[in-house]
Amino acid sequence: MKTISKILMFLIIASSVIILNGCEKSASNKKRIGIVLPIEHQSLNEIVNGFEVTLTALYKKPIEFEVANAAGDINIEHAIITKMRDENYDLIVPIATSTSQMTVAIIKNKPIVALAADYPEKDRIPKQTCNIAVVDDEINKTQIIAFIHSAYPQLKTLTLIHSASDKIFPEVAEVKQAALRYGINLHVFMIQNLPDLYSVGEAIPNDSEAIFILKDSVIASGIETLIKIAAKHQIPLITSDDGTISKGASFAVGVHEKAIGSEGAKLASAILNGKNPCLLPITKMTKPTVFINKHIGTENIAQLRKTAQKLSLPIELIN
Repeated sequence: MKTISKILMFLIIASSVIILNGCEKSASNKKRIGIVLPIEHQSLNEIVNGFEVTLTALYKKPIEFEVANAAGDINIEHAIITKMRDENYDLIVPIATSTSQMTVAIIKNKPIVALAADYPEKDRIPKQTCNIAVVDDEINKTQIIAFIHSAYPQLKTLTLIHSASDKIFPEVAEVKQAALRYGINLHVFMIQNLPDLYSVGEAIPNDSEAIFILKDSVIASGIETLIKIAAKHQIPLITSDDGTISKGASFAVGVHEKAIGSEGAKLASAILNGKNPCLLPITKMTKPTVFINKHIGTENIAQLRKTAQKLSLPIELIN
């Protein structure tokens, strides 16, 4: 009996060792992916969701996602990216242009998939070690102003609110040129941080007929405040993404945020399967959708729908 007991004990211990070794091997094969948010809001969360769901479906091997939020602080953002580098993550996924630029400056020997980033081919080519794939979601700002003018030809005064991000200034210049072309008077307000939105709300001129924001993470994170400001002035709030419409903005001309994440996941899957990031073409999402808040009224919806159809743009009503 003692001999049998010893044999059974040996088998149990041996089985445990095999299981532990298997677990260690499985854990070592798991890919660690770090996703870096400059700040948290609905639109960026949609990008993350699209990326995680699609990559999990495509890659079909163990993946560990870590989503880190820099809360609008570039020092925190720097620390997050550096930590992911030092902990040897397999793939870094920054979201937004400024976050992508910082990631490229810090991460030299690991692949990067930049989402919702304006990082053109001319910037990838000169890199000594090119390690970045890109999903560019920038819609031509002249096209957006043209849509606003076509939908509301009587609109003569527009208020633009933007952050101090370096990426935003060329877009502001583009909006100014387009507004001038269509005879729209533009009031421009720049904020350094979110609390500034309250003072901007008080400073908006009475002749403003609408508020417009760009694809601007800092401003979009204060969407609830912007909605209150627009309601106080009884004017529409026009944005550049679907996430802000689900929060209560009037309408937007932009791309599906979740689709940005899904396109990025396709690049990530290729990279995890051995592709060189720099040999993957930059994914450009240039076909916008008109996202309409279904609560803005039948007449407004009909007007926006008519304009979208005239410009051959798809429409999506959002609750």
